[in-house]
Amino acid sequence: MVYIFTAMYCEARALIEYFHLKKELNQTRFQVFSEEDGKILLTVMGTGMVSAAVAVSSICTAYGAGQEDFLVNVGVAVARSATDKMVLCNKIMDLPSGKTYYPDVLYRHPFLEGAVSTVLKPVMELSGQEGLFDMEAAAVYQAGAYFFAPHQMCFLKVASDHGIDFRKVTREQIEQILLSHVDEIAGFAMRLYDMGKRTVSSTPKVEGFQTLCHDLHCSKTMEELLWQHLRYCALAGVDVKPVIEALYREKKLPCKDKREGKVCFDELKQRLF
Repeated sequence: MVYIFTAMYCEARALIEYFHLKKELNQTRFQVFSEEDGKILLTVMGTGMVSAAVAVSSICTAYGAGQEDFLVNVGVAVARSATDKMVLCNKIMDLPSGKTYYPDVLYRHPFLEGAVSTVLKPVMELSGQEGLFDMEAAAVYQAGAYFFAPHQMCFLKVASDHGIDFRKVTREQIEQILLSHVDEIAGFAMRLYDMGKRTVSSTPKVEGFQTLCHDLHCSKTMEELLWQHLRYCALAGVDVKPVIEALYREKKLPCKDKREGKVCFDELKQRLF
């Protein structure tokens, strides 16, 4: 299942109509809409970090989010420099706490990539800061991390054209902004769903995986990241064996130490993707 979360109904309306979603009448705390075949579950969280964290944790617990599922946070953000392009966020900055989170982008997509900063109030003094600003992404990520791995969480944001003042954006404008992107958002969501369905039966089939980890001098974190990349290759039908064998032939494997292993790992990713 793809769990879509928006802060406001006006951000959700285009997707609700696109997928012909029906309201879940048994859900009284949040507006929840589901697709007949169980592929899409859309939740309107409410604005702000508290509402976002409660909604994500509540819905993911109630519906049993698992390894074959994806979380997609969709919404309008504000920016000093507006763009009409949808942005897939590979970096989320929680400005109140100073923490930064990095969703893993392991798959091909049609969007720009960029960063989003989460703020507490609709208007803040952000002198000199560029990029996108919203009020939920950091909380969605933190709550979602209890149910999803970093590569299972996607954050799609599109900028309005009203600087950094959230109050100037009307609900009608937000509806139109999301409506103009609904086809690409919906198409992306369905590709995620298809990938999730294949995840259960498709696992990396790499002979000598532990030997590869040893020769790359992988830390535990790096080993898990390598596994995620190889799992994506399995889902996408990418044959990793010739790429790995080429690195051995070129004497880039085995590596001498962790530093050399990190360089080789980066090259492995570039060759695979």
